[in-house]
Amino acid sequence: MAKAALAEQNTSLEKAKAPIARLNTFLGEVRSEMRKVATPSPSETRTTTAVVIVTVFAFAAFFWLVDFGINNSVNRLLTWLTQH
Repeated sequence: MAKAALAEQNTSLEKAKAPIARLNTFLGEVRSEMRKVATPSPSETRTTTAVVIVTVFAFAAFFWLVDFGINNSVNRLLTWLTQH
């Protein structure tokens, strides 16, 4: 009976320690990955920011032109259909 209680106590203790061991493993892996991270230089950051801004404006202009064309086409079609 004492052996069963001792075995049950050991499994309970192992279950309690398991999350802590997993957390330690996770934090060790995070630390390892963070050591691999390379911070960009200020000139790289400026260059990337400029590319993003130019790309955003290019896409905005493209979608404005597409929207303008579709809007005019639909308006002309509706005007033509209501007159005939």
